[in-house]
Amino acid sequence: MEIKQMKYFVEVVRNGGMTQASEHLYIAQSTISKNIKSIENEFDITLFDRRKKHIILTDIGQIFYDKCVEALAVLDDLSLEMGDVTNLERGHIRIGISAIMNVRLFTESLNQFHSQYPNVTYEVIEGGGKAVEFYLNNDEIDVGITTLPVDEDIYHAVPLYKEKLLLIVDKNSELAQQSSIYLGDLKDESFIMFHDDYYLKDQIIESCRKVGFHPKTVAKMSQITFIENMIRDGIGVSILPESIVNILNDGVVGIEISGADVAWNLGVIWKKESYMNHVTHEWINFLKDLK
Repeated sequence: MEIKQMKYFVEVVRNGGMTQASEHLYIAQSTISKNIKSIENEFDITLFDRRKKHIILTDIGQIFYDKCVEALAVLDDLSLEMGDVTNLERGHIRIGISAIMNVRLFTESLNQFHSQYPNVTYEVIEGGGKAVEFYLNNDEIDVGITTLPVDEDIYHAVPLYKEKLLLIVDKNSELAQQSSIYLGDLKDESFIMFHDDYYLKDQIIESCRKVGFHPKTVAKMSQITFIENMIRDGIGVSILPESIVNILNDGVVGIEISGADVAWNLGVIWKKESYMNHVTHEWINFLKDLK
């Protein structure tokens, strides 16, 4: 049975006859009659009591009519909802973000998108770059914001911004008096690092290795506030992106680093060959334009 056959049948009942239905639908009466007969043959039922002068539904015809009305209503609702989604009247985006990024920059861009599409909803999960990739691989998020580069065989990526990495020290320390420092001169310092699932940690260790030492790690964590407080308490130093340093309080200072890979790239990534809903696709395009 086709949808149009249900529609023809419902219109016959609502208009009180095939002649009236054909006029309402601008379709030949013979077409309507043929389609209704096709329904009866398919289900081996009789929809109308044709002995009567007016349209009278049989018992099975009444049940069939009620079900057709329900089914057509569901299809109408589905059509409206699909229209809402494709027109971004509604939708849901699952996003994984790095704790290292400037959250204010992220929320500002999200606010701009939300002001245009206020019925779109969001789910945000925080984690390191390796965690973000894990969430993508397990379909727990639709898109991630993380450190670039990533494996191009697995993920699509769009760069968002690039910034410097700075050494962060207590403002009262001897190091705070310097405007720039060679990374190799930090071989005796204690480092406060991010957890192992953050690519920034790998980048810092590799940069230190290139200048001849392995950083002595005194603590691993993922909360910027904890890192900041430990630096202020003189427990160690850390290396963070400049945008993060700019939102820390004045108890710590950032110092430029030489002799190291001091560039940090952030981008939006999503898994290749995976389904992406319409609203997430539009959000990525929005980020590209905003960038």
